[in-house]
Amino acid sequence: MRLIAFIEYAAVIIGIIAMIAGQFFALPKGFHLGVFMTGAGIALGGLEAVVTRRMCFRFSEDAHEAYAGAPAMIVGLMALLVGAGLIATAYLLADGLWHTTVNYLTRRPAPVLIAAGLLLIGIGALMLLNPQGRSGLAWTLLVRVPRSLVGLVLVAGGLTGIGLGVWEWLEPVAFDRLVAKLPQKLDWPL
Repeated sequence: MRLIAFIEYAAVIIGIIAMIAGQFFALPKGFHLGVFMTGAGIALGGLEAVVTRRMCFRFSEDAHEAYAGAPAMIVGLMALLVGAGLIATAYLLADGLWHTTVNYLTRRPAPVLIAAGLLLIGIGALMLLNPQGRSGLAWTLLVRVPRSLVGLVLVAGGLTGIGLGVWEWLEPVAFDRLVAKLPQKLDWPL
């Protein structure tokens, strides 16, 4: 087993155990530490994937060789984003600012829309890639084409999310008007 993979898995598992213990024994600082450890383990995995251009959380050196390069970079960047979000969550919880931040993001969701858009683009791009995959007409028609179409939809959705986030950031009043009128235009009962 690779040492870096052991550290990544250990940080995530210890973090999850600390979160459970913090909740069970009513230790809020233990819960905050668990969130931080989980985020640090995921971010370390993402950093490893970005630096080495090989998949993170690999038990052996030759595991997931087909995903070296661009797919590993995409997964690494996504893991870095998720890990950084968990680390920021741990700090917000420890400082008592979690509820304030959630209330702010409920009113002004631009950072959430942009982060969700980036994650959707990453997932869609991974679905579009076919590293050393199977070939053949049946496989192409039954697996690759539908997967690629779903990947294109996810990339388009991610770009839309980023666009909405930037629009909300630059023109919050216009965005709020759209959100207020959207249920009426779509005829949703609210």
